[in-house]
Amino acid sequence: MSAKSQVVGAGLNAYLNSRPAKYALHNFGRLLRGGRRHARLYYRADDPYSHLLVQAARRLVSTYPLEIGIIPVAHPSIAANPAPEMLQNHAIRDATLLAESYGLSFPRGAGAPSEDRSRRAHAVLLEPRPAEEQLQIAAEIGEAVWSDDGAALAAIVERYGSVSGEEVRPALEANYAALERAGHYQPGMLYYGGEWYWGIDRLHYLEERFRREGLEGSVDLTRGPAPHLGSIIRGADGSTPRIEAFVSFRSPYSYLSIPQLIELRDRYGVDITLHPVLPMVMRGLAVPRAKRLYIVHDAKREADRQGIPFGHVCDPLGKGIGYCMAVFFSCAASEGRELEFAHSVMQGIWSEARDVAHIPDLVFLAERAGIREAEVRAAIEDRSWKDEAKANREALTDLGLWGVPAIRIGSYSTWGQDRIPMLEAEIARVSSPA
Repeated sequence: MSAKSQVVGAGLNAYLNSRPAKYALHNFGRLLRGGRRHARLYYRADDPYSHLLVQAARRLVSTYPLEIGIIPVAHPSIAANPAPEMLQNHAIRDATLLAESYGLSFPRGAGAPSEDRSRRAHAVLLEPRPAEEQLQIAAEIGEAVWSDDGAALAAIVERYGSVSGEEVRPALEANYAALERAGHYQPGMLYYGGEWYWGIDRLHYLEERFRREGLEGSVDLTRGPAPHLGSIIRGADGSTPRIEAFVSFRSPYSYLSIPQLIELRDRYGVDITLHPVLPMVMRGLAVPRAKRLYIVHDAKREADRQGIPFGHVCDPLGKGIGYCMAVFFSCAASEGRELEFAHSVMQGIWSEARDVAHIPDLVFLAERAGIREAEVRAAIEDRSWKDEAKANREALTDLGLWGVPAIRIGSYSTWGQDRIPMLEAEIARVSSPA
């Protein structure tokens, strides 16, 4: 194992194990402040997830002794969000399905709000007000913005007032700088007691935390089936099409997706094809430290919930990634062991601290997936995997997506392992006898 891999792995392992101490520290600080619970919701009017989160936040404050402050922020930097147009287009489609699934409001057929409309919305929310009133106004603003209702937005400005137009951009940038200092990089985030909760997908963790703190109550944030999705994923002949999954061996979320994909294959007979791509940093894209740390922390939280081993990490960046790609394309794909190899290798990287740049470790992981040592040694001498990886990256871009894991089934494509349970529910439904 290289010295760099050892240092990176040791740092990540220490960070992942710091959560209990962090909770205790924040609970102690809260008690010193009289037990008051306060959360911050980092918001953008043109971010679909922010609108859904505001609606869920209003349910939270009506259920728990919690105050949530709205903090409008500027757009993330390109380093934090390398494909802003793709993200927004995807987020609009995704938010439409999530709203249907969670019983929230988001108009079908919505488009990206104009810059002027977003600026006016932020000007209203930058005006200081009590937190509960701000939440209500943010919900009203979201309805006006995403319904493309200029008259309704003008009425909100008239009714509640706003800061001057010149104040908006400096205030948003200052708030985004504060978001970065706090340890994050995206809007649509709720921050409570040293922990980040992204959109509505992670609010169940917040409720679990409240229960550990002795609070009673429950907000109905349970995901149900999304209407319309079944017809999207069903083939023309009524069958369930195959799944194409774009993954990266260095992506912890890709690792979490693999056991779920294996279960889909084994339970429903779904044909699954993996398309590995290079990590962002090997494609010349910088990844901010806050982003790296949040992702690995959130992945640990998700892995614990799903019972997936996670936490003893060895960074595969560089030669290790090349070896994994070479063995995948030369051996695993041709032998029908794509999922088995990906699972073995990623488990080695993310939970066993196996160094895939070290041939004995790579051989062990490949043999665990049924690939012989001689095949591994022959594969790593072959550089043709680079063309395969490039083709996969181009196919991912053609889907209008940029990150991994990304999944395509029928005419539906999505990003993130969070959407696999939704897909599974629909696959189960369309696979059941009428």
